[in-house]
Amino acid sequence: MPAVKTRAPSRRNVQRAVGQGVSYRRMGMYATALGAASLLLWFYLHGEALRLAAFQKFETVTARLGFRLEDVTVEGRLHTDKNQILTLLNLKRGVPLVSLDMEEAKRRLQTLPWVKAVRVERHLPSTLMIRFAEKNPQSLWQNKGKTYLVDRDGELVETKEAYKYKELPVITGLRAPEYVGGLFALLIKFPKLKARVTGATHLRATRWNIRLDNRVDVKLPEVGAEKALAYLLELEHHQLMKQKIMSIDMRFPGQLILRLTPEAAQQQKTKGKDV
Repeated sequence: MPAVKTRAPSRRNVQRAVGQGVSYRRMGMYATALGAASLLLWFYLHGEALRLAAFQKFETVTARLGFRLEDVTVEGRLHTDKNQILTLLNLKRGVPLVSLDMEEAKRRLQTLPWVKAVRVERHLPSTLMIRFAEKNPQSLWQNKGKTYLVDRDGELVETKEAYKYKELPVITGLRAPEYVGGLFALLIKFPKLKARVTGATHLRATRWNIRLDNRVDVKLPEVGAEKALAYLLELEHHQLMKQKIMSIDMRFPGQLILRLTPEAAQQQKTKGKDV
């Protein structure tokens, strides 16, 4: 058997082989990266269509299993018209329940004038549940020839049927709805007086004038209104409000300025002459 001779590779040959190996690895990396980029691009261009097709297939399957819209249940509705709800949501009996967009339905329902908050839920297999929290009007706001119902949070409902809410106090002032919650939080501490408030005028921040029994105007201080109302209630125990008084000014600490009605003022003048 002939002898096998071996010879150590030269440095140049080793460098050439190493360079070729590095080049092959780089080419492989580039090819892999290009493939991955191509795959991502394909999913970017076609992924949405695939997801849509898959979801449509899912809708069809669930509908066949009985998950179709058959009933709409509404809770908490007092003023909102049910037909208006159905029209706004464009609901059709028999559509796949999973196809209904809950967030979009909620967004639409929140545009209704009486709606303060709303929840929309699927109740499998066939019911859409809508729960309303409607605005609870506490007063009527008259502004620029229009009348609005106002709840304690200052949210408005425009109305042309103010006569239906004649028991509510009428508030005026450009920013009255914004501050009316503070006024009612104050009045609720004095229920006997609150029941007699028929109107209020907002002047600035915490500064209000209130009207009692639709005839007596009470000018409250900007600071210390609660103390002023407590004193007013004390005066009420002394039958002051049964006198012929037009207004009570309580804006100045330690002072109570009463203004009589024109008839009462004339009677006072006549008595003074007689004396």
